[in-house]
Amino acid sequence: MKIFKLKIFILIYVLLLCVFSYSFSYAKEYKEYINVGILSNQKSLNIASDKKYYFMSGNKKYKLSAGKITVKIKDKEAVILKKHYTLPVKFVSENCFLVNNKIYRGNIIISPYAKGNNIINELKLEDYLKGILPKETSASWNLETLKAQAVISRTYALKNIGRHYKQGFDVCSQVHCQVYGGASCESKNTNKAVVKTSGEVVLYNDKLAQTFFHSSCGGHTEDPKYVWQWKTETPIYLKGMKDDYCKDNPHQNWTVSLSESAIREKLVKAGYKTGKIKNISTSGTTTAKAAKEIIIKHSKGTLKLNSYTFRCAVSADKIKSTLITGIERKNNSFIFKGKGWGHKIGLCQWGAKAMGDKGSSYKEILAFYYPKTTIGKIKYATR
Repeated sequence: MKIFKLKIFILIYVLLLCVFSYSFSYAKEYKEYINVGILSNQKSLNIASDKKYYFMSGNKKYKLSAGKITVKIKDKEAVILKKHYTLPVKFVSENCFLVNNKIYRGNIIISPYAKGNNIINELKLEDYLKGILPKETSASWNLETLKAQAVISRTYALKNIGRHYKQGFDVCSQVHCQVYGGASCESKNTNKAVVKTSGEVVLYNDKLAQTFFHSSCGGHTEDPKYVWQWKTETPIYLKGMKDDYCKDNPHQNWTVSLSESAIREKLVKAGYKTGKIKNISTSGTTTAKAAKEIIIKHSKGTLKLNSYTFRCAVSADKIKSTLITGIERKNNSFIFKGKGWGHKIGLCQWGAKAMGDKGSSYKEILAFYYPKTTIGKIKYATR
């Protein structure tokens, strides 16, 4: 009987241990390398390495001495040292590459594309993150905030990998995916944040969370249904919530003046038939007190647009958010006033910075901005 009870005890202990361990790990494997589109439709490319390197075309390998070469690209061919090679051509080195005066880790691929060609940086995902953090945040910020950014940037990359598969790569290097500057922009502080959180991701119901982030929420994060007009139910970790940390930042209050003609030209370019604009106003408010719609009265009628659609069509850099507190007409211009910068969904970077400055850990920051989520650790599959 005692042996039987001991076996039961051991079984329960093992089961509890497995459950406890599972909450801190994530068994699914992801490929270790990511393909990033860095340039497109190039007629020529300057590439260099300070060590011997080689390139591949088809199944053949061609060695190159250390130094710089210029590659001419035409149709589906690359001209290297006066010889023609069929694309794709892949450059491989033990060291970094200098491509058009910008440094990149990993390999460089010139790939044919229906509309021309794409220059792709193939590198380890952890190295890719080192080229993102200095572009998506500030390297001078506290380490805990940078670690939080590393975790969500890693999660976002893995969640959206293959987004540009039709173009032959996984993600682009622009704001559409995440801004990527290669090794040229790396810093000691942001690299440390990546290394310290290696493999860590945000999970919801044991799956990768959609870790959206933005610069400044203006005091309240937003529900995606008001921005991208989601048809499905918003997961609890992305529902808008009050953010008292986001108070003191450069984008808390903004004002911008745009001419009537500039606004009209942008709207027409975006495909909206708009006459001379007479008045612009907001209609309705979201739970974050942002504008739901923008009403534009013009000489040819009235145009109603989702506020985020209007912002992107006119200028997302100048009309910094949809939390518009006032619109005033002055002569031939419209003066917009508002709060925050970005789509306001998910983690507010300036709020996260304030939390880190006050002593919160990166895990506490992530728990605040993505409630009901957990932090797991992925495994990278070997090639």
